[in-house]
Amino acid sequence: MMQALVLHAVGDLRCESVPRPVARHGEALVRVAAVGVCGSDLPRIYTHGAYRFPLIPGHEVAGVIEHLQGSAESEVPTKLCVGDRVAIYPLIPCRMCAFCQLGAYAQCVAYDYLGSRSDGGFAEFVRAPQANLLPLPEGVSLLDAALTEPAAVALHAMRQGQVQPGDTVAILGAGAIGMVLAQWARILGAGRVLLVDIDPQKLGMARELGLGETFDAREGDPVAWTQEVTLKRGVDVVVEAAGASATFEQALRMARPLGQVVIMGNPAGNVVLPQATVSQVLRKELTIRGTWNSVYAELPVNEWRVVLQMLAARRLNLHALITHRVPLSRGVGALEMMRDQREAYGRVVLVNEIGKEL
Repeated sequence: MMQALVLHAVGDLRCESVPRPVARHGEALVRVAAVGVCGSDLPRIYTHGAYRFPLIPGHEVAGVIEHLQGSAESEVPTKLCVGDRVAIYPLIPCRMCAFCQLGAYAQCVAYDYLGSRSDGGFAEFVRAPQANLLPLPEGVSLLDAALTEPAAVALHAMRQGQVQPGDTVAILGAGAIGMVLAQWARILGAGRVLLVDIDPQKLGMARELGLGETFDAREGDPVAWTQEVTLKRGVDVVVEAAGASATFEQALRMARPLGQVVIMGNPAGNVVLPQATVSQVLRKELTIRGTWNSVYAELPVNEWRVVLQMLAARRLNLHALITHRVPLSRGVGALEMMRDQREAYGRVVLVNEIGKEL
């Protein structure tokens, strides 16, 4: 048996004892050390529910291989051993459809997903395909590795924007993802990074970490601000990471002619654009790209490997974004705190006994 946070119905999350999962052929049983709480976990648990009940949520997982069942050598480029510290790619592709044949696993038409379709990492153990495990480089902690998934998602969004050296990059939404986006913008060579939010604490944290110039959208028009700081040229690359109708429109208005706009935030409702803004899109000939998940295939680049490489090289700082490290046994309370916004938080990570030394 093991301890896990089990979602029985919308809003009904319990910490309880459940059977330990059993790895099938080609899978691994991983002892979970740390698991991040994603923003998408909150609506899944408290608002719209999951694909099935009961379900163990959690998809930002790092841990230690406890058992390997059978072999998956044809799909695993790296040899795995019991005791290896690993990050887990949560999307389980069918590997049969046309998109999987291209390595576009995020577009798989019949994928499974840890924490939303199958049991995930809010537990002491999780099972996953061996092909979904990446060993951690020396010097990368299990705590930081739990944020590999959101860091890879942020990298993918920034790569969708095709950031070039010297570019001015604007990020609408300065939460944890926005702060990772800002770091990737710098790594990719951006000359200036502009962060916009309505939360002064998030903006303050971004300034403390030296992530870029900040603007509180409650105090003025962020579009006018970006026009001012770019001397009316406009922004080269804009990433909308807030998921609001207002920021969607602002992103389109901020971009310079022939600029790039990346839509990352998942909107809570319909997005309606004024005619004048649509006219700007046409006249400026903007490139608008959606982004979802990340690239796990080896070509053209495995974004998960890049995250781990940048962590090992100390060029990417995820540790500073972790504001709460909570034992799994107190996970229900931590999620309720996030839901009710009783405290300011960046990234919340649940840890098990194996993760106490982190």
